[in-house]
Amino acid sequence: MGLLPLFDDPSVKGAIAADLRGRPLEPPVGSLQLTEKESTATAAAMHELAAAGSAVGLTHLEAVLVKGPSQAILTAVQPDALLMAVVDPSNGTSKVEKVLRSWSTSPASPEVARPASAETSQLTPPPLPISRLPSSSPADAGETAPSQTDEWLGLRRALVRGQLTEAVARQSAIRDAPAGARPQPGAERLEASERDRITQVLLDGIGSVMAGDSVGAGRILQELAASPQPNLSFRWLALHWSARAALKGGDARAARPQVKESLSIAKQLGVEAQAVSQWVAGELLAQGTEPAQALAWLKSSRALFSRLGDSWGVSRTWMVEARVLACLEREEECVAAAQQAWTADVSWDEPPLFLARRALKRDDLAGSESFLRTTETPAASRLRSLVEAIRSGTVSRASASEFLREEDAPPSPKSARALEAIAAGAPNFFAAHEALAWTHLKLGNYAAAESTFQALLSRQLSASDRASVLLGIGCIAHAVRPGKAPGKPAGVAAKPERAPSSANGVPGSASGSQPNPSTTPARGFPADGGPSAVFSGRLSAFALPDLLEFLRGARRTGLLVCTSTAGIGTLRFRNGRITNGTSPATPRIGDILLRNRKVSPVALRAIAAQDNDCLLGTALVRAGAADAASVQEALSQQIEMAIRELFHWKDGEFVFNHEAESPDAGPNVMVELDPQAVLLQLLKDMDEASRAPAALGSAR
Repeated sequence: MGLLPLFDDPSVKGAIAADLRGRPLEPPVGSLQLTEKESTATAAAMHELAAAGSAVGLTHLEAVLVKGPSQAILTAVQPDALLMAVVDPSNGTSKVEKVLRSWSTSPASPEVARPASAETSQLTPPPLPISRLPSSSPADAGETAPSQTDEWLGLRRALVRGQLTEAVARQSAIRDAPAGARPQPGAERLEASERDRITQVLLDGIGSVMAGDSVGAGRILQELAASPQPNLSFRWLALHWSARAALKGGDARAARPQVKESLSIAKQLGVEAQAVSQWVAGELLAQGTEPAQALAWLKSSRALFSRLGDSWGVSRTWMVEARVLACLEREEECVAAAQQAWTADVSWDEPPLFLARRALKRDDLAGSESFLRTTETPAASRLRSLVEAIRSGTVSRASASEFLREEDAPPSPKSARALEAIAAGAPNFFAAHEALAWTHLKLGNYAAAESTFQALLSRQLSASDRASVLLGIGCIAHAVRPGKAPGKPAGVAAKPERAPSSANGVPGSASGSQPNPSTTPARGFPADGGPSAVFSGRLSAFALPDLLEFLRGARRTGLLVCTSTAGIGTLRFRNGRITNGTSPATPRIGDILLRNRKVSPVALRAIAAQDNDCLLGTALVRAGAADAASVQEALSQQIEMAIRELFHWKDGEFVFNHEAESPDAGPNVMVELDPQAVLLQLLKDMDEASRAPAALGSAR
């Protein structure tokens, strides 16, 4: 649509739409042909006026009218564009002003958006500020040492992205950064103890959302989201993640007030916060009956992310848009949006996986394979297996389509029955049997899950498939209290609670949406934190350092099981500290003691019947074959070696099984290591190792 339909007024002599640098977005219209020179000068003036308004406390620049005797110039502003019109003022300018104001508050550029319904009218994208474009270098902007405002911005950015270890570093930097005379919005002062406490609550809540526990996350964040908070950064982050938890659980009603308030606070925090809040608003509207409004919000958010040069945000908005378009059955636009998401963030595996699944649903096997060609993750391997199964005739195309639908759906008895039918009709279709086993596990049907997993384990499996099966078996073994039958999970009623849905993009939408393969809720944490609580996910989405930080900060007790093509590794936690660790390349405690010359081979052979390394260490101490300090040192070395190996697993999967602390757990726990301290030492060693070759080269 061109510019002229905006104006049903002969007094408009000319108009031009341009980006925020003044570059025309389309040819000018009208008898007075405006040029890039005029639009560039106008854009510069808008930046100066916005900066001046911000200095005196104004929140945004919406429109400017400059009136002379023979003509008037009206300029309206959107997040990603401006519209300039030259008008004959003799007949008045009120009509044109009204049109421009409507344009400036609409997310659709350059069209005038349709009026919103009563349901969504309160979520119309607000007029946004024009801030100065970033300078090319800190020196150009006259920057010095980072201020507390800068560090608060960094903390918000890290927590929005789920980078928990980075957030801890930012928290420390806030303590050291100089405070300004007048704290800016989002950098309001708090007592150090209160600031640390709130940060820890956020880390716990955000980690729960990332791990698929939306119910537990909402409970953790409720305090911060519900109560007045003088620090706007903390208030905004609590609302943002509470809304995301509600959306992941399919509860749009609960998310709506949180999204509205976060949008209001974001205006005070700056463009980046506004971009994030508008992105979540788009996700919220995608769950309702206003997909056009959702797309408008996503476009507005993406314009801000683009202006900031933030490819992470640009990719996320495109991906949500792709899911909305998929629900609208606008396939070509859906695919184009997902490809844009992939282009914006080539390291993110969700866009190619989404595109591969869409191709499969269109019976385009070659197209699906092309999207998977450069993606090496367990999820991609499973999709490749599905393509091979279709090609070989192992599974029919109809069954494959049904399988994709059920795999996308939240776990339910209905989906379990559908997968059983598919698996029965295709005995050699591994993916259907595996999906059935995991569905049973997520529903708490441990006996059925264990039977299916064990049957799969008897087959010839690839390394990644075997790792996934072992992960499921390990999950069952530790989700069931010792002494109980596998079919009766401890701490769970006879009728298990429905697992919360986990989806990204448009979770729980009426039209159906793709779930997020990066986090799969196995069971929500029960209110009493009982031993059945389990969550799982992918290490490509929830990196091991962030996962360890979450478990440390939340003081979790239980077993973390990680798998990859290399095998299976475990880390046992007690109140957030690691008490035991294993990995494929990690030696047993006896071997470490032998290498350290702390035990004799004869003594070790006499006691080595124990499978558990902690119990073996205790037995060696009790028998006098080794001293407690030597065993503790060996256990610490074993944990550190396991973490070093698991640290490099980028495409694995994990399950954490929460366990109630046993009264007699103490005597068998020989060490308790701080995960953060181990990771810091690991990173320090890696940094020194990377410098050593450079130093050697310079010496030569």
